[in-house]
Amino acid sequence: MDDATDRARGTPPWRLVFLALGLYLTIKGYHSLDGDQAHRLPILLHRLDPALYADDPFVRCFDEFNPHRGSLQLLGTLTRAVGLPATLAGLFAITFALSVRGVHRLASAFWGDRSGAIGWTAVVLFLAAKAGNVGTNHLFESMLLDRLMALALAWVAAAEVVEDPDRGWRRSALLLGVAAWIHPSLGLQLALVFSGAWLAWAAFGGASRRLAAVAIAATGLAIVPGLLVNLAPFGNLREGLPPETFRLLTVELQSPQHMLPHLWRQPQWLAAGAYLLLAAVALAGPRSEATASPRRRLLLMLGVVLIWLAASWGAVEVVGHVGATVFQPFRIATFGRGLCLAIASGHVVGLWRRGGVTDRARAVLIPVACTGDWTFAAVAAIEVVMTAMESARVRIGVRDAAFVGMLAWAAVFLSRHDTERGHRALLGAAGAGVAVGLLMRRRPSLIIRKGRLYRAAMVLAWAGPTAGLVAGWFPTSHPKAGAVVARWRFAATPVEDDERLGAWCREHTPAAARFIGPPGPKGFRLWSRRSWAFNRAGSPYHARGLGDWYERFRDHVAFDGPPEELVRAYLEGRHRLEGRYDAMTDAQLAALAARQGAEFVVAGADREDEAGGPLERLHAEGEFAVYRVRPERVAQVQR
Repeated sequence: MDDATDRARGTPPWRLVFLALGLYLTIKGYHSLDGDQAHRLPILLHRLDPALYADDPFVRCFDEFNPHRGSLQLLGTLTRAVGLPATLAGLFAITFALSVRGVHRLASAFWGDRSGAIGWTAVVLFLAAKAGNVGTNHLFESMLLDRLMALALAWVAAAEVVEDPDRGWRRSALLLGVAAWIHPSLGLQLALVFSGAWLAWAAFGGASRRLAAVAIAATGLAIVPGLLVNLAPFGNLREGLPPETFRLLTVELQSPQHMLPHLWRQPQWLAAGAYLLLAAVALAGPRSEATASPRRRLLLMLGVVLIWLAASWGAVEVVGHVGATVFQPFRIATFGRGLCLAIASGHVVGLWRRGGVTDRARAVLIPVACTGDWTFAAVAAIEVVMTAMESARVRIGVRDAAFVGMLAWAAVFLSRHDTERGHRALLGAAGAGVAVGLLMRRRPSLIIRKGRLYRAAMVLAWAGPTAGLVAGWFPTSHPKAGAVVARWRFAATPVEDDERLGAWCREHTPAAARFIGPPGPKGFRLWSRRSWAFNRAGSPYHARGLGDWYERFRDHVAFDGPPEELVRAYLEGRHRLEGRYDAMTDAQLAALAARQGAEFVVAGADREDEAGGPLERLHAEGEFAVYRVRPERVAQVQR
C-alpha cells in the first residue's frame, strides 16, 4: 500500500511506524524472558523438547488443559526457524505496528483528520497510558504478551468497521478469529463486544440489519477454530475440588487483582473514570459532519463496552458467579480505555492548535498525566473545569488564573497523596508546555519531512536499541554491557540474580533435577531449564492442577490451616506470607525439598554454610544461592 492510499485511510506510513518503534524502545526499553513470559515460555520449551521440564508440576499440568495452545503454536513454529529471542522480538515489532496503525486509524476516522496529527496524538496517549488499568492490564507494554497480540488485532479490526462497515466486516471477522486463536478468552470477549456493536449500529447507527446479521455470523464462525484449538478437551474444569474451594483458589488466591473489582485501589477507579471524562470533554468541542457516521459507530461501540463492564460488575460482585469471574471480563476495560483515548486525542490537538500558552501547557499535561493514576485524575478534573469555563465564555485572563490555581492545588494534593511523585511530572509537564508555547509563538510551525531531519531522528531513535542488540553478544560481567542489556534485552542474556543463578544451574546440575525456591521470583524455571516444584505466579486453570498447586503453596510457606485462612493471609500481606519460606531453617528447607521430591534448594545467599549441615552450598549470585540437599541428612531431618 503506497503513502497516498495510507493518507486517504488515515493510516500512518510504515517508515513513521518504524521511527515510532525506535522512539518507544528508546524511552521504554525492551524486556523479554521475564515477567509473564517467565512462566509461560517453559510450556513452549516443553512442547519443543518433551525432555525439558519432564518432571515439572506446573508445566505438565498444561498437558491436560492449555488455553495458550494457539499462541504457543505460533511461537513454536517461528522459534524452530529463527530461535526464541528473534521470535519474541519480531512478534513484538509486529504487535507494535498493528497497534499503532489501528489506534491511528480509529482516531483519524473519528475526527475526520487525514493530516495525521490527531492519529499520532492518539498513538502517544495510547503508548504513554498506564493510569486506570482496572483489571491490571495495560494498553501496551514493552514486552511480547499474547493478550497484547490479540488486542493489536482488535485495534485494526475496530478501525476496519468504524471506517467502513460495508467493506471492513470481512477483515474484522478474520482478525478477531486470529485473536481468538492467540488468546481465546480475550478473543471471545472481543467478538461478543463487536457483535453487540453491530446490533447497536443496526438499531441506531445506520447499518442494515442484514449486514449486521452477516457480520455477527462471520465473527462467530471465525472464532470457532481458535476456541476449539485452545479449549479442548471440553471437560469439567471444576472436577477435583469442592465448589467453594475451587472458588476460593481461582477467584481470591490465584489472580484476585485481575478478577475482583473491590480489590482495585481508589486512584485506579478515579483514573479509569478520567478516561470517560476526557472523552466527554472532547465531544463537547466542534464536530465535523463528514465524520458523523464513524463518530456514531465508535461511540456506540464504547457504549457497548460500558454495558459489558456494568454487566460484568453485576455478575462478579453482586451475583458472585464463579464462571463469569474466572472469565476475567474486565479485560474489556483495556479496549474501552483505548477507544476513549482515540476520542480524547482530538481535544489535545485542538488545545495545541489554539496556540495559547495555557492551551499548549494543557495539551502537554494530558499525555504526561496518563502515566499515573492520581495525576491523570487530577488533570482530567482540571480539563473539565477549564472546558466548562470556556463554554460559559469566561474571559481568557480569568481562565488562565484559574488554570494556574488548579495546577497549584493539584501539585500540593499529589505531593501528599501520590506515592509515585506525580506532582513532579505535573509541574515539569506544565513548565515544558509553557516553554514550548512561548517558543512556538516566535516560530509558529515546525514540519518534519523526509530528509536530514528525518534521518537524524531515525538514528537517534534506534541508537539505544541497537546498542542493546549488540551488547547482548558480550558478557554481562562488563558493567556497561550489563546495563544496556538490562534495558534492551534482545538476546537471551541473564541480568537479574535469579536469572544468573538459573543459568549457572543449567550448566552445572543434572537435566532431570528438581528445585524448590522462594514462591515469588518467576525467572528461575525459565533460565535454569530445570523443574521447579512451585511458583506462586505459575498456576494452572483446572481443579486437579489447582489443588496440587495449592498444597505446594501451603507447604512452601509452612501454613497449617484451611484454604480460607491462607486466602485471608495472602490478601492481607502477600510478601509477609511468602517471607515464611525465607524464615525456614536449613533443616526445614531440606525436609520441604524431600516432600516436594527435590534435590536442590534455592534460598538466600546469607545463610551460613554449616559443615555437615543438611544443605551444601554450591553457588551464589547476589541475594540468591543454590544448595544441594545432603541425602544422608534428609532421613534425620524427616524423623
